[in-house]
Amino acid sequence: MLKRIILLILSSISLFLAVSCSQETSIDIGDAVVKSEKYFRQLDEIATTASSYDGKKDLKFRLMVEGNPTETEATILFNRILDVIAYYSNHSDVWDFYNGYFDIINYDQGVIYEGTKQIGEDLKVQTK
Repeated sequence: MLKRIILLILSSISLFLAVSCSQETSIDIGDAVVKSEKYFRQLDEIATTASSYDGKKDLKFRLMVEGNPTETEATILFNRILDVIAYYSNHSDVWDFYNGYFDIINYDQGVIYEGTKQIGEDLKVQTK
């Protein structure tokens, strides 16, 4: 009798672990990125956008701007990218599953700011 109880408990734990570890997100990240691009293209301060998704965990998102935003303005734009992609993914925790690599470029200087959002980390912004 004790062996059956132990076997039942171990089977339940194994089943729970198998289900928990094999769950995939139901996020359509490709669609969320496309919708986010369209959103940013409508903003006056954005000339155009480009994005890519590697099919696994990495997103890249580029904003082309006219002029030269400050680092504070760049940080605001990068946070806005995070928020808009989360909104269109319908998952507030989307950044628990994906890494984001962002940049802002202008016509004169090329890449002027880069932002990185790794899973489990805060957004990091650096001037190029």
